[in-house]
Amino acid sequence: MPTLEEERDDATVGSHFMSTTIRTITTLCEDTIWGEAPRRHGGALWSSDTQAGQLLTVSETGVTRTALAEPTNGIWFLPDGRLAAARWHGRRIDVLEDGEPAPYADLADLVRGAVGDMSGTADGRLYLDDMGENPHSGEPVGRVLVIDPDGSARVAAEGLRFPNGIAVLGDTLVVAETHATRLTAFDIESDGTLTHPRTWVDLAGLLGENHRPDGIWPVPDGSIWVATTAGEEFVRVDGSRVLDRIRTPGEFAIACCLDGSSLYLSVSRSTDPALDLLSEALPQKKVRGRIARVDVST
Repeated sequence: MPTLEEERDDATVGSHFMSTTIRTITTLCEDTIWGEAPRRHGGALWSSDTQAGQLLTVSETGVTRTALAEPTNGIWFLPDGRLAAARWHGRRIDVLEDGEPAPYADLADLVRGAVGDMSGTADGRLYLDDMGENPHSGEPVGRVLVIDPDGSARVAAEGLRFPNGIAVLGDTLVVAETHATRLTAFDIESDGTLTHPRTWVDLAGLLGENHRPDGIWPVPDGSIWVATTAGEEFVRVDGSRVLDRIRTPGEFAIACCLDGSSLYLSVSRSTDPALDLLSEALPQKKVRGRIARVDVST
């Protein structure tokens, strides 16, 4: 059964005041480790639990956990309904056809490290993070790859500091640079090339250095929901404005997706308060995550 809790929002951010709102957060799935890339499709929520090596499907009938020989990270549904799944360390993208994986794009000659989030366009083009070698160095070693519908791939952008969440906003691609604490935007050209890089939101200046972005999701009005990791909240931002926020005290904000007025959240926490979540608890798998839903229509 889903569990319920209330989240109260009564906050001032800079000169922007958001009135008190009480929202109900409904837990849909517990006992995850690190739920990445939540996606809604066919009346269900899909997510890669990368650290557990499983693909989650959450529907009205319950939670299905599919064990994977090779963990996935970013996932995206193609226009024909197939699920494209980027193998975290496998340097390729597979698609699920009748529940079985089939090769889609070989990235062995391009990927330098683990791959991250993935998003797509209406014509079937995919964009995928290549975190690069030693991504946690803080150096600009990350890249974004573009994969055309025929499976061919090339480098679309480079010089990124741990590219993480990725989202398409019309003819703009937005990338969450975790170690730069910002969202970076690019123009999407007709051939899929990314041009004119620029800072879309400076999260460090807007919310603080601990609000490093992970997963992001576009909103029809042109804003973006951001999972702020150690900021322990999900915020909706547009340039220099904070438009909304959902706090998750004590829980690391990993990823999110929006379906209508429902925002789906993935969070995790250390099960041992003495252990740092990222450097100690996660390597030891002493973490507990969950996926939840909150109505953001008000």
